[in-house]
Amino acid sequence: MTTAAVTTTLLRHDKAFDFVRDWQAPDAPTEFSSAEWATAAWEHLPQLGDPAVLLAEDTSGWCALALTSRCDGAREQLTFAGAPLGDEHDVAHSPGADLNRLLLALVNACERLTESSRHLVELSALAENGLLIRELTRRPKRWRLQREPAPVIHADQVSVAASGHRRRVRHLERVGAVSFGTVEGESLTSDEVEGFVARRLRSWSERGRIDELPSVERLPGFPRFMGAAVGSLAHRGRAQLRVLEVDGVRAAESLHLGPARAPLMYMISYAARFAPYSPGRVLFERTLLGLGDSVPRLSTGRGDELYKLAAGAGNECVVTAWSAAMERG
Repeated sequence: MTTAAVTTTLLRHDKAFDFVRDWQAPDAPTEFSSAEWATAAWEHLPQLGDPAVLLAEDTSGWCALALTSRCDGAREQLTFAGAPLGDEHDVAHSPGADLNRLLLALVNACERLTESSRHLVELSALAENGLLIRELTRRPKRWRLQREPAPVIHADQVSVAASGHRRRVRHLERVGAVSFGTVEGESLTSDEVEGFVARRLRSWSERGRIDELPSVERLPGFPRFMGAAVGSLAHRGRAQLRVLEVDGVRAAESLHLGPARAPLMYMISYAARFAPYSPGRVLFERTLLGLGDSVPRLSTGRGDELYKLAAGAGNECVVTAWSAAMERG
């Protein structure tokens, strides 16, 4: 019996957009590898590059990388769609795909691209236990790997004093009535997400620190990108906005992406007027104290900031990979 050949293709522009928009992979391995994330980035953040998809397919199905393409001098640079905004990436694939064959072909195609001096391929923030990194680590002479902390806090490792948390809540109650809530599902609309982004940017501006934010978060299309991507993810239960309100006013907010059982804390914001009461810390503590059987873990995203480690975070990582051939180019 003859095995069907695997074909690899680099789709560009409208063909890339149409393929990702129509793919049947609702359970992408991470939210940052989802169709919602990629199409929103291509549509609202054109400064990051043009749509591109590296695709491997056979009769069993397909696997693919949703990318952006931009010129870097005489070379074309390919990175994940939405990078550097994604915290964890992996290959997307159709149900039933023969990944042993397709993933091998996809990585081979990446390597062929970088063998010439015309292409750079950077695969940033790969899931440490994901399919793609598993294949790349089998090729140590062909790929350079760099690890970056992305700690996870497990329910049985939480280091938060409940008494201290209650004391901080009481301190905040001197200002007004304190309440905690969650905006999710159809209630977490694109407009709601854009409102969160606007409040976050205003807080950084009022504190005189707006220039410390990554430049991509200050692009005009960033609020629309977040609204489109997160609003769409929320419709299938893959995003939540945790809120702390004082007299009905948002004092702190925490945007979580991923399944409710194992979310990733993507962005935290607080209103500058409440800064003396540490509302961001209060909301973070509330989230951690709620971990348990139904929510056993919280990913905290890239970076090993002290507040994460003090709360009991582990030493998990994400991995950025680039071809060794790029160093010779």
